[in-house]
This record gives sequence, structure tokens and C-alpha cells, in this order.
Amino acid sequence: MTEEKKLQKIVVLSLILGILGIYFSHFSDLRLLFYDLTAEYRATLTMSDEIELKEEYVFNVKEPKKYRMLYRFWEAPILYNENADYPFIKVTDVSSEFNWYIKDTNGNVFTNYKTEDKSLVEFIKNKGYKNEIGIINLNYFQTGKYKLNISYKIYPPLNTDQNYIHLNIKLADKHIPYEKVKIKIDDPYSYIFKLYPHMPDYKILKLTDGWLVESKVKRDGLIELEMLMLKTKIKGFYQNHPNVYKTTEESNTNKIGVFFSIFEKLLTISVGLFPVFLLIFYKFFSEEKKYTVPEFISFIPNEKRKPHTVNLIFNGDAFEGDENGFYATLLNLHLNKHIRIKPYDTDIEIEILNPEVNDPYEKKVINFLKRYTIDPDGRIFSSSLIENKIKNLLASRDLERVKMFKYELDTVFKYRNDYEASKFLDKTGRNIYYTFSIPVLLILGFFVLTYFLFNLNGRLSHIDLYSSLILSITLSLQLSLVLFTPTQFLGRWKGDAYREKLQWEGFKKFLSDLAMIKKYAPEDVVIWKKWLVYGTALGSAKKVEKIMRSLNVNTDEVDINRRVRIRFHRNYTTLTYGMMKLQAAKNAARSPGFGIGGGFGGGGAGGR
Repeated sequence: MTEEKKLQKIVVLSLILGILGIYFSHFSDLRLLFYDLTAEYRATLTMSDEIELKEEYVFNVKEPKKYRMLYRFWEAPILYNENADYPFIKVTDVSSEFNWYIKDTNGNVFTNYKTEDKSLVEFIKNKGYKNEIGIINLNYFQTGKYKLNISYKIYPPLNTDQNYIHLNIKLADKHIPYEKVKIKIDDPYSYIFKLYPHMPDYKILKLTDGWLVESKVKRDGLIELEMLMLKTKIKGFYQNHPNVYKTTEESNTNKIGVFFSIFEKLLTISVGLFPVFLLIFYKFFSEEKKYTVPEFISFIPNEKRKPHTVNLIFNGDAFEGDENGFYATLLNLHLNKHIRIKPYDTDIEIEILNPEVNDPYEKKVINFLKRYTIDPDGRIFSSSLIENKIKNLLASRDLERVKMFKYELDTVFKYRNDYEASKFLDKTGRNIYYTFSIPVLLILGFFVLTYFLFNLNGRLSHIDLYSSLILSITLSLQLSLVLFTPTQFLGRWKGDAYREKLQWEGFKKFLSDLAMIKKYAPEDVVIWKKWLVYGTALGSAKKVEKIMRSLNVNTDEVDINRRVRIRFHRNYTTLTYGMMKLQAAKNAARSPGFGIGGGFGGGGAGGR
């Protein structure tokens, strides 16, 4: 796959992630999928000599036969058509298609239920909170929407000085999720000098005779209206305060809210523009020269390249080889008479014929074979020694020794040679991307962990961090799309290395296509053996072996290569997964007033 095609795939994926992230952060709340009861809340607050409040709740029951009471409760004292000599809220009217009830601050129950049967009243007394208004159905509410309307007169505590009156009304802080919130504030006499809504993600509109506030509010999110009024004769319970204006202003700085608002906007912009940024970044640091290379190449592009070099540089990540480089090297050493491979049903024996090799990696392979020989002269390698060592190490459950042996295998199974790779690839663009993306990922990761581990969203009732969470996860995924690509992506090939890379890709594609191989099939079996070596290095061993068998290319190397791959791969996989299980077991054994929220009122809607 060309670098341009990789870029196109990553840009498309990041664009899809960005669209989904912005949609689910700003337009659809995934949290609502986990709630079987939500509500829509509408209210009208009228400012006159007496403060009047009208509320409308539309409860959305999503699970039948679970709820018998749908209610709103207050943390402030509630009375039904009575007065008190302390701050209180008077319920003046309740309406609903269902039986409604009120349980006041003294525990008295009022209902429109017309019967001599006292069981309903007793049920409400036992189950309901004090200061609760709701609707009831002893036979349970079915799935659907249920409306409750309540009217009040509010006699709140009021702070005053020579110039201003301060009022803070908390409409909710403990409640089910409100999918929609719409609050109209009627101020026909222009009492309100300044308004401070306290709720997540609200929009406010100034009207000719008041304000309109709209929002959606998370579970237990704050809904509060704080205001400064000019001196007037609103009924309430007054307290003198030396400087109402200054105290109110200082209590509403909300630096945390401003910070997270900016944070969310930056995240939204970053997520939305990430695909564009990636295209520009690629253009400056990674765009390759244009070469015309055939789609299928029927010759080995460069026979001077060792198989492990082809595997390292031109197959997968240019800075890390895989086990196919080891298999291809064994087969190449076998063909060049340095070793002789003898496959058996239960073992692979490798006789070291000529250990003198100049290539550093081939030396590593020869030395590895020497360490596991079964004869006194140290010339006959046996895979059974590897198998037995893996079994014994895993049985011992000694994780450190297992890791040491895994590291030993990785020196030949996951060959690295940064010096060699740097001859082919310039990593400047990749390094720059890492320099800024890793700190960003750490910041986003810290935020996500804090959100979940310390219930950050629950602690900040006046802020909803859900959008920031979704956008943080989205941006992390977008950034990580590049981090998990091969090193050469966002790097730049040096000289004509990119052309050679395309040639090796064309050769690999050729080796996987039976029709093309039939067209150019060589008669010389030696060429087939070389194709098998380089096909193995490029990760196409199975396909080449299958084609050679189907075309009756008779050579022992086909069976040798297959058996070597199967046995060594099984041993390496057994060790890798065994180490992971030991690590997991080890990990499992380790040991887990004024301002915002100070208003008069509180509570909210719920169900039981």
C-alpha cells in the first residue's frame, strides 16, 4: 500500500471519528441510553411583589411496571396553601391526568384521590419525601410520557443593602436527567438588574420583559437562578448585608466553568480540524516523490539485499522486523550451505555446516542455534530444547526468567537495527508529531482518568463535562491512529528508497497472484527457491508455498519452510501468551448562600 493510500485511510477514519465525536458530544447524549426515567422541564418565574413559579414536568418512563411515583421534591420547606414565619415555598395548585399528591414539610399529605380508603395516604407517607409533589399509580406506570404541572409562590431569603436586593433560587440539584430545560423569567417591572444562571451548557436570550434560559441538564446537575435586583418591595425574608453587589459579583467569577468552557471549545476545534491538519502536516514532512512502478513485478527487485533487511525495511515497520525475517534467513542459510535443516514430525534439527558469516544478523542467528545444540561439538540444533525450556519456564511461573528468555528470542524474531533503517528513512516528521502528540495524549488521558476515578463530573454540579469527555476520547483516538502506523508513515524515504519499496510491494503482490505467476513461471527451480526466500521475508510464505505445490514445483525447501514456520511460530506464541498470563496474574494480585449552589430551593425530579 502506498503512503498516499495509507494517508487517505487515516484521514477518512479520523474524519469519521471527528463527525461521531462532535455528534455525540453536542447533539446526542449517550448517557440517556442508560436511564429508564428522564424528564423535560419547563418553568416560568414571574417577578412581582410576590415571586410566582409555574413548573411543568414531562416524565419519560422507558421501562414499564417499575415506577409508581413520579415526583419533584424540594430541599426548602413546602406548604400547601399555608404560610410560615420562615423562608418557604407555597404550593398553590397541582394538575395532572393522574392522581397527584403533596407531602409538605411537616409530613402532611394532600391528594386529589377521592376515596375513603386511607391506604393511598399511608403509602405516600411511608414512601414519599417531605417537601414532595408528584403523581401516583399504585399499579405502576407503563412506558410513555406523563405530565405534572405545579404552581407556587416563593418567599425566599433575601440579602439587601442600601441599593440592591440579592436573590438565589435553586430549582434543582438532585434529580433524574433533564433532556430539555426551558425557563422563562418574566420581569414586567424590570426588577432584575443582573441575572446569573447556574447550570451546565445553557443558552440565554434577553426578551423585552425578561429572559429565556435553555439547556439540557445531566443527572444531579445544578439549575439555579441568582440575581441582583434594584430596591423594591418583593415579599420575602430580608437579611442585611454590607455590600450585596460586590459579594454577588465575586461569587460568580466561576473560573472553573470558564476554563472547561475554553477546554471544550479547543477540543471541538481540534477534533473537527484534525483531518485537515494531518493533510497539511503530511504535505510538509512526508510527501514522497512520484514514481511509476508496475503493479506486478516478476523479478526480485534487489538480490543484494539480505532477506532480513527486506523484512526489516520493506515489510511492516521499517524499524522493527518480524519472525518472517528469521524464517527467511534460516532458509537462505540453508540454500547457501551454511546450515542444513532437517524437519521431523516432533522436532526441527538444524546442522551448522559453516558458521562463518559476515552479516551481523546472520551471526546472531548462528549463535542462537549454537546455544541450543544437542551434540558435544555444538553443531546440531534441536527445536525440542526450545520447547522444553518454554514448558519448564512457564511451569515455574518465574516471570522474570520468562521475560529474559522472551527477550533472547526477540533478538532474532523481532530484529531491530535503527542505524540500518535510518539509511533508508528520515524520521523528522514522525519525531515532530510525537513531540506534540504525546504530551497532548497525556493531558487527555489524565482528564479522562480523573473524570472516572474521582467522579469529576459529579463533583462539579454546575458544569457538564460529558462533551469534553467524548471529545477527549475522540481526539485521543485520532492522534493514536498515526501513532499505531508503521514508523515510515509521516517519515520520508531517502534517495530512491521509496521506489524500491514500491518495487518490493509489486513483487509481493506478484507472488500472491497465481495467474501472474503462471504467466512468468521460471523453469529453473533455483529461481523458485529465491522467490520462496524473499516471499517469506515479505510475509507471503503460505501463498508462495501453495502456488509452488499447485504448479508441481518439486523441491524439499517448500516442506522445510512450512515446518520451520509452524514449529517456531508455535513455540514463540506459546511463550508470548504464557508470559502475558503470568503478568496478568501478577497484576491481579495487587491491591482500589452566595454564588453557585448556594440558592434557596434545591431538589428535583425523580421516580420510585
